[in-house]
Amino acid sequence: MLLIKVLLNSCKSLSIIFGIILTIIGLLLGFYVFPLVIDQTIDESVMLINGSDAYKRWETLPIPLQFKVYFFNVTNPDKIQLGAKPEVNEVGPYIYDQFRHKYDIIEYNGSFSYYQNQIFKFNEEASKPNKEDDVITVVHLPLMMVSTIAENRMPVFVNKVIPTLFYEPKNVFIETTPKEFLFDGIHIACNKKNEAGQGILKLVCKEIKKFAPIQLEELSDGRFKFSLLSYKNNTNDGHYNISNGVKNIDSLGEILSWNDASTLNIWKFNSSCNNIYGSDTTIFPPHQSPKSKIKVFQSDICRSIDLHYKSEIIYHDISGLRYAVENDMLSSSVNLSSNACFCLNKTKGITGKDGCLLDGAMELWSCQNVPAILTFPHFYLANEEYKNTIDGLTPNESLHLTFVDLEPLQKSGIVLRGSKRVQFNIFYRIINGIDITKNLTNSLMPIVWIDEGVELNDENIILIKDSLFYPIKITKVVYLTVIALGLTICAVGLVWCKIFRCK
Repeated sequence: MLLIKVLLNSCKSLSIIFGIILTIIGLLLGFYVFPLVIDQTIDESVMLINGSDAYKRWETLPIPLQFKVYFFNVTNPDKIQLGAKPEVNEVGPYIYDQFRHKYDIIEYNGSFSYYQNQIFKFNEEASKPNKEDDVITVVHLPLMMVSTIAENRMPVFVNKVIPTLFYEPKNVFIETTPKEFLFDGIHIACNKKNEAGQGILKLVCKEIKKFAPIQLEELSDGRFKFSLLSYKNNTNDGHYNISNGVKNIDSLGEILSWNDASTLNIWKFNSSCNNIYGSDTTIFPPHQSPKSKIKVFQSDICRSIDLHYKSEIIYHDISGLRYAVENDMLSSSVNLSSNACFCLNKTKGITGKDGCLLDGAMELWSCQNVPAILTFPHFYLANEEYKNTIDGLTPNESLHLTFVDLEPLQKSGIVLRGSKRVQFNIFYRIINGIDITKNLTNSLMPIVWIDEGVELNDENIILIKDSLFYPIKITKVVYLTVIALGLTICAVGLVWCKIFRCK
């Protein structure tokens, strides 16, 4: 009996010890080993290694971006020409599928250099009932652009040739179509004869060529063609060099240089506004949190921007973190001194006492060589003085906010959904020496706004769940089972002790 009692006590003690050990193992698995293995697995799955799945998705985006274009159709052009307040209504979206592919990729010392080609294709089905040949009335951007640039150079000469260059315009607006305005082009007739004299016409056209923005193309017959987006179609936006994330996963996708330079030469000399940093938006590093700041570089506006944590979201049953731009991106230099270097003092219009634009607007003259003004759509977050110059605008955060939603649960950095939303405008005002503008009231006139975005489709949602969430669930079941088993064995040992009055 004594031997049996000793054996029973030993067995009960061992069961308790074994249960405690199992519980500790389960806790170690759940809170240290598995998280470490998962983080390492995620890091290896997203870093850019030639031939990997991540590399293939980065090289050619698996789904096209949706490029949505909204025009501000002018409803009272004749009255505006006589000094009335502009009235507009939004038309659109005209949706284009944007396909991106990287080429001439070279790997060197932990980085990849490449060019990225983009192609636009009109999505007729998604755009319905809107069509590319819809007739719209918008700002005659080439006319206003040439007139504004000429103001300090040769306004009298330009004024004489405007009827020839722009086909006898009655006002500063033009009836066009989305296809013509965006891609096919509005023509400037530098090849026609001019009553004021061919010498003047040639001189003006020579100046147009000299100061031509990227949106202006010289044709073989001597004309010029202005189109808002043709320069982006089937072309690249420069030479990139980015980190592959192998040495440091936190640097994944970080732009090291653009066009072989680590800084821009666009904004005021040697200023922070010229710094190039962040991602090109096609890939982000993992391990983001609400404390993180998402940084991206946008070549079309010649600057890097910061996106700050805004809220938690749910997308197709997947939790996400939303990061969005804030009003500091386009704050005036009066309210945010670090933005002073974005003030060029080149654009005449509605400005502050320092000659800089008010909140919610940024000059693009040095960036695109045009007197265009960047804002958020419908003057969202812009100064009331800009909003009050136009009738028909309805700013709305849910429609006009620039944001990106990242998958945070496994900290993979995968983009669930995102939209870059910007608006292009031009100041409507009297331009000295240009008769067609003599009755205009001073206003910031919206032309077009663009929503460039992506949303993961069902196929990619399933892929994420299969590759990330289900394996995580399995590991969770494993370590919880081990903990439960350990606690159960401990409990059985304790109960056994109590039954046999074993202390």
